[in-house]
Amino acid sequence: MKISKLHPGLQLLLYSLLAGLLLAFSWYPYGHALLIFIAWIPLLVLSDKLIKIKERFYFWNAFIYSFPAFWVWNGITTWWIWYSTSVGSIAAIALNALLMSFLFSFWHQFRKIKKTAWIDYIALISFWCCFEYLHLNWQLAWPWLNLGNVFAPQPGWIQWYEYTGTFGGTIWIFGANILLYELGKNLISYFKSRKEVTESQPAKRCAILLGIATATMVILPPFFSKVIQKKYQIPKEQGIEAVIVQQNTDPWHEQYRMNNREHVQRLIQVASSQLTPNTQLLICSESAIPNNLPLAYLVDNNFPKNGYDYYAFQLLDSLISQYPKLNLIAGLSTAEFYDHAATPTARHLEDHYYYDLFNTSVCYNRGGTAGTYHKSRLVPGVEKMPYPKLFGFLEYFVIDLGGSTGSLGVDSVQRAFPLAGTDPLIQIGAPICYESVYGELFGKFVLNGAQIMSVITNDAWWSTSPGHRQHFELSKLRAIESRKYVLRSANTGISAFIDPLGKSSQETTYGTRTAIRETVYPNNEITFYVKHGDYLARFALAVSAVLVLFQIILTIRNRVSRKKRLVR
Repeated sequence: MKISKLHPGLQLLLYSLLAGLLLAFSWYPYGHALLIFIAWIPLLVLSDKLIKIKERFYFWNAFIYSFPAFWVWNGITTWWIWYSTSVGSIAAIALNALLMSFLFSFWHQFRKIKKTAWIDYIALISFWCCFEYLHLNWQLAWPWLNLGNVFAPQPGWIQWYEYTGTFGGTIWIFGANILLYELGKNLISYFKSRKEVTESQPAKRCAILLGIATATMVILPPFFSKVIQKKYQIPKEQGIEAVIVQQNTDPWHEQYRMNNREHVQRLIQVASSQLTPNTQLLICSESAIPNNLPLAYLVDNNFPKNGYDYYAFQLLDSLISQYPKLNLIAGLSTAEFYDHAATPTARHLEDHYYYDLFNTSVCYNRGGTAGTYHKSRLVPGVEKMPYPKLFGFLEYFVIDLGGSTGSLGVDSVQRAFPLAGTDPLIQIGAPICYESVYGELFGKFVLNGAQIMSVITNDAWWSTSPGHRQHFELSKLRAIESRKYVLRSANTGISAFIDPLGKSSQETTYGTRTAIRETVYPNNEITFYVKHGDYLARFALAVSAVLVLFQIILTIRNRVSRKKRLVR
């Protein structure tokens, strides 16, 4: 049965579902990123068909018919949130799908006033970039499905991300979809009119030009990427031997039943198989030492004797005395105490005392604590209640990841840690878990001196689902954007070394307790993207503002013209 013979509403629903499936199967590990270059075409068809219907409710028709596409896309790619919370996963998937549908419908409403088609397309690209930028910067941030992330498993296609970041990928995707769609429409027009010479020749010329433009749009970025990849030379000076530990502690049944001394004992046991007298860097995961440590004790290297924390750091000191070149990067939970509500996230303890909890990374060496950094981009609904005055009712949906709930404290600076024993001095950045999704934030560690980057995470919450694999792939984007080695340590999931070209080595597998060793090299280069951040998104904000203002002016002008005609 031809789709054109179906009821118009059913046709639109099928286009929407097709778009959702194409978007979902563009994502790793379900299909291949090539599908993303046609995934938006069914939604462009849907918008065109809705315009031809000429019903009054432009916005709501687009909203109703586009929602299935975004629900399917979100559901198939991020269903694994279910492992932590069934109700919360449905809420997260539905909310993101609703936001996407709202944005698409806003663009469809923008098309209501006739203007050059390319203005409408520029508006779509600009509006979507604004949406993705919002998802990187507001308290309900969920940039997992930002379109540029789809190419993470294909680093050979996107070496130019060092100039554009993932927003360059978003623009590339829309450009390819729009040109392919317009090419298809022109080819159909040509074949329908080829019997009429006067009509077919312009259509033919237009189709040829669109064909050239489409081929250029699809082929040129990967070609440019290959040129960059071939010419780029990874710096090979002042190599340092690094060991990454994957301790594989079960977060549900072990993590908070073991004391900190037992966690450190396991860490040392796993690391010892790879440590050598030349090892200078030992990377351990987020929550490697998970039970809350008073921050003052950690910073001053002064733990009360005879406690588990004291013995835990005695074990670390003993390890470092055996390997004196060693610098340990590890994740821990810390607490800071106040005699007043010093921060918005401070919690009341008793009497007049308050405290903050932090998700922290630390650099520890023979001199004690060399530096700490508190995670600054928190997971909404897990580590932070977004807009608590507005969304306090969402506490019912909070995702349970063990440990502390409620809003954690954050750091204001993405600081780099100096590595003892390196000459010239080498510094490393240690973003935590979810922060590896944020390209601009990642770059701030580099701007603050990091020449090597680590990512410490705990991906055990998502079990063997695609969640931990998708998260791993995103670190490749950060390596390319910053041109830094990324040393990724997962409690369990995938730990690996990733070079500045996004190529990973020694990938571990989920559920294994192991350690890996490799020589990595610092890089002082500051890429264009690191220096300027998400400048493409900020430019899209300006373009969107101009287009919306233009739309308002057109709307007012049309209403005035309509009133004048009625008066006549």
